[in-house]
Amino acid sequence: MATLDLIAQRTSALPETMQRDVLAFIDSLFAKNDNEASPIKSNERTAGLHTGNLVISDDFNEPLPDSFWLGQV
Repeated sequence: MATLDLIAQRTSALPETMQRDVLAFIDSLFAKNDNEASPIKSNERTAGLHTGNLVISDDFNEPLPDSFWLGQV
């Protein structure tokens, strides 16, 4: 099986965010191989890349109890 076919087969089963990670990694390999600019630069941010991976508690803005500040937790 050709390398590109194998990559396409394996990555097609991954979530879209992980597929973008794989493509970013491949781009970084090309950038290391030749001195041309990579289409996805390692210092650029991708909005929505980890959407849904973080949950903020409903009581996030509530004051912490005195026991927390007194080290009694």
